[in-house]
Amino acid sequence: MAVVRVFVSYSHDSDAHKAWVLKLATDLRAASVDASLDQWDLAPGQDTSMFMQQGISESDRVVLVCTESYVKKAEAGSGGVGYERLILTAELVQNIDTKKFIPLVRNNSLKGKVPNFLGPRLLRRRPVRGEA
Repeated sequence: MAVVRVFVSYSHDSDAHKAWVLKLATDLRAASVDASLDQWDLAPGQDTSMFMQQGISESDRVVLVCTESYVKKAEAGSGGVGYERLILTAELVQNIDTKKFIPLVRNNSLKGKVPNFLGPRLLRRRPVRGEA
């Protein structure tokens, strides 16, 4: 059976959030998932746009950690999340029924828990250790 390659898309909300995302990616790797994360795979001086483009297009799945900040940046087209939105939207236009994109909701009290471009995709919630 082939190893599933997953790109983790998230916003750099805080050091604590980055640590949580690192733990998520570490857990995925422990479960034999080939998780790609900027904290591991993006070297200083490397082209970040190319990293995002290749990470998304070459992955079997993309986990989108949808915090309030992530959703706001995606909707505004701001920063790396805004750039990734362009790539993700292009893939959705080519295959509207794709199951490639997995929204994971975290620390998000917004009415719209995920960016609009994801539409009515099934949400996953993963609490922080110690959260209910």
